[in-house]
Amino acid sequence: MSKWKVLIADDEFLIREGIRSSVNWSNFDMEVIAEAEDGEEAVEFALKHEIDVLLIDLNMPIMNGIAAMKHIKEKLPNCRMVVISGYDDFRYAQEAIRLQVEDYLLKPVNPTKLEEILTDLSKLLEMKEQEENYLQQASTQVQKNHEHLRQSFFLDWIEGNLSEDEVRSQLQFLDLPYDPPGFFIMVKWADGEAGHHLLEEEDRQQQVLAIKNLLKGLLSDYLHAIFIEDSHFITILLWEQVPTDLTVKLEEQVKEELDQRIYLKYVPLASVDIHVQYNEVKQELNQHMRLSPLVKQSLYYIRKHYQDPDLTLESIAESLHVSTVYLSRMIKQELGSSYVQVLTNTRLRAAKELLQSADLSIREVAERVGYDSQHYFSTTFRKSMGITPKQYKQQI
Repeated sequence: MSKWKVLIADDEFLIREGIRSSVNWSNFDMEVIAEAEDGEEAVEFALKHEIDVLLIDLNMPIMNGIAAMKHIKEKLPNCRMVVISGYDDFRYAQEAIRLQVEDYLLKPVNPTKLEEILTDLSKLLEMKEQEENYLQQASTQVQKNHEHLRQSFFLDWIEGNLSEDEVRSQLQFLDLPYDPPGFFIMVKWADGEAGHHLLEEEDRQQQVLAIKNLLKGLLSDYLHAIFIEDSHFITILLWEQVPTDLTVKLEEQVKEELDQRIYLKYVPLASVDIHVQYNEVKQELNQHMRLSPLVKQSLYYIRKHYQDPDLTLESIAESLHVSTVYLSRMIKQELGSSYVQVLTNTRLRAAKELLQSADLSIREVAERVGYDSQHYFSTTFRKSMGITPKQYKQQI
């Protein structure tokens, strides 16, 4: 069976029959699939059979050849067109050239000339098919290696090996937004705790992959990309802001479903190079790993309950079964900040995110981050930021 489908369109039966019988179509891997006697019928048959080659007269009833070619070209952009006309009119030739026809022949058609054109058309169609097959194979290969390509891109990016233009270009190639992400979450797997340091490397990789896949599912509502740097760090790039308490929920889900402990840091991407900020956050998480279990649990408790206006050091100490004095001393010793400072920083960080993204009043923001008094919230915010919450919101 021939590959290429041909449509002959001419209002004269003898012309159509003469064209059909003047050459051996199978020599060019072609078959005349239909004939049309007017422009409207030519469009109908062309679209119905999805033709590859159109031989068309310009002067036809109902719809002329130029109009028919425009309709067909719009729907079948890869269709090759040859104009066969009795009109030796330069205006027609110009219009045909604009439609990117392959050639323009006058009646009566010279069979030898037609065969030359069909030979060229056959080669063009074959080349086009090979090109499409190659692109399809390349696309399939890219899809198979998509995760690997994303991983390679991420590692190049965080190591500072890519220019801004290269970052944008590769983001598009990897089906990610053209603009770089505005936020990221760095995840540290608490390897070494609960005997994890005894795991074989293959088991370690399977564990971190399981964590990655779970996080991917939990973040399905947000535009994101996830990368693994090594068996300890997972980074989630985000193109939209997420709730402050999401990190707590992610930690809880990983603990509940995989019985693995992770630590997360949610960070807006600053104007500095990503590799600088990435390394700073990585160092911060490594330092967090060296904290005592008591202080880690205290920080987790604060992150989970900071919205409660009645949260106190005493309530945390009670939940952890230690004295208030001892807990206060451990927090100050390991973090270099008092409990009040840690709580305030947590609340203000959440407040800034709400002021940036949510259409809330200052009072509503204050209440959502654990302040009963809007005045006290504003005073605390101004003392830390140098401006009032209202001024901060206006600047954003």
